[in-house]
Amino acid sequence: MRPEDFSASGLAKSQSSRLGEGMEFWSTAYGELARGNAVLLTIVANCRKGSPGTPGAKMLLLENGRKIGTIGGGIMEARALEQARVALLSGHYQPRLEEVDHWLGSKRPSGLICGGGQTNITARLSPNQDLDIIKRFISYGNSDTPSSLEISPHGIRLANQNGSPLFSQRLVQEGENWKLEFGSLNLKRCAIYGAGHCGQALAKQMRWIRYNVEIFDARPEQRAKLATLGIKSSSIGFPSESLVKVRFPQRTSAIVMTHSYESDVEALGFALKLDFPFIGLMGSPPKLERIRKSLADRNFSRVQIDRITCPVGIEIGSDTPEEIAVSVAAQILQREKIGQ
Repeated sequence: MRPEDFSASGLAKSQSSRLGEGMEFWSTAYGELARGNAVLLTIVANCRKGSPGTPGAKMLLLENGRKIGTIGGGIMEARALEQARVALLSGHYQPRLEEVDHWLGSKRPSGLICGGGQTNITARLSPNQDLDIIKRFISYGNSDTPSSLEISPHGIRLANQNGSPLFSQRLVQEGENWKLEFGSLNLKRCAIYGAGHCGQALAKQMRWIRYNVEIFDARPEQRAKLATLGIKSSSIGFPSESLVKVRFPQRTSAIVMTHSYESDVEALGFALKLDFPFIGLMGSPPKLERIRKSLADRNFSRVQIDRITCPVGIEIGSDTPEEIAVSVAAQILQREKIGQ
């Protein structure tokens, strides 16, 4: 990012096209810190079935009283906000972990009766201590550089996680000691081969659900249209460039929906060389059979070719590009949720 992108307003303007999952939250926190204001954040670190707050849910309380985000709502959140207002005015506030239950008769009631429970972690960010830490964390996320932000009773720090497993969020507890870590990378990732009507609709859909989207097309005129979707220029290229542009293929779902049979085969040839956990192809079974033969003629093995899912998407009778995008996004979400 350019230096001006880290101004309170510059980062906010750039977040819609540059920042990945969760980074909008941190950019808002950064904007307040850059203006000299403290912020109080509460994050759901863990939950049990029935909880309205799920891991990764976040809430910010600003000095002007504005609340951003949610940790589950209801009386639990109202109580958390009351405590947050007191903590925000405090000159020093040690990060703390609180476990609450959402059922009557509990010794640690949240006020909700929906069942289950959740673990909330609350911390106060101050301009003097935390501004640079949050700035650097956002910068790492922007550049797809693995690192992590750690919150513990000792405060907030940035840890370099290069070489360690990729993760979005994890809570580590050992007796009374605990720490909550956030990975800088957006691990919700999608590579789309084809920038036609269906490819553009899918790119919009996946960005709307906070995916990092990379899109590849051999036609310059189609790639030029992608700027209106807010996709970074570094994430747009020729299909062959996917071999170097897709940095974390093992965390990326690949979808092939190009403008022709020949370009589908070409794109699949590149996709099959990468470690994608899922490769989906838009088309019919007869089309797949023809493509399978073409790929076999290119010396791809049966095991490799069997990795292709065709037709891609959940069967909902979709016809329009927007409906196809919904069905494909649903299939990707379903696979990733089941795999968690």
